[in-house]
Amino acid sequence: MEVEPIRDMKDVKRMYAYLNENHTPREAECFLIGCNVALRAGDLLSLKFSQMSDTHVTINEQKTGKKKRFPITRIVRESVERLKQYYESKGFKATYLFQSTSNRAAHLCQPICIQWLGCALKKGSKVLGLQDNINTHSMRKTWGYHAYENGADILYIQGLFNHTSQHITLRYIGVTKSTIEQLYIDNTLEIA
Repeated sequence: MEVEPIRDMKDVKRMYAYLNENHTPREAECFLIGCNVALRAGDLLSLKFSQMSDTHVTINEQKTGKKKRFPITRIVRESVERLKQYYESKGFKATYLFQSTSNRAAHLCQPICIQWLGCALKKGSKVLGLQDNINTHSMRKTWGYHAYENGADILYIQGLFNHTSQHITLRYIGVTKSTIEQLYIDNTLEIA
């Protein structure tokens, strides 16, 4: 089953609230940042607080080995501050933005695992009644879908995702057959 973006912004906000209330602020802020920086989950979870002191972050993507540079937006910076407060309230010195704080893993100084985050998102999806298949990749796809819906040029989205064609990007962000059919309906030319 294809992993989907979360298409409705109300559902994106509901997922953030669910994670904040039913898991920890760490998972909620991971979701928020993940939906704003469009990284693969492995790259997202490897982000460190030390990388957040400048205006931009540069990483080497784990999957492609390519350098990726992106700005730290106001929303992301505010989220990072909430994460700092969360760890401080636990008396915890975190290196990673999404550091594991369990008694078993705390001494290892490592981020939470992709599976942990995926389980939280899947559970949230089920509890919230979202019909699509949601997992950690949905954060990246959600960013792409909403960027496209807000009028971003598909060529720029394609470049950001390092895709080889527009078709791959459109399929990736969940522009489905029904969406394409709706284009015909919404853009009928009244000629005669």
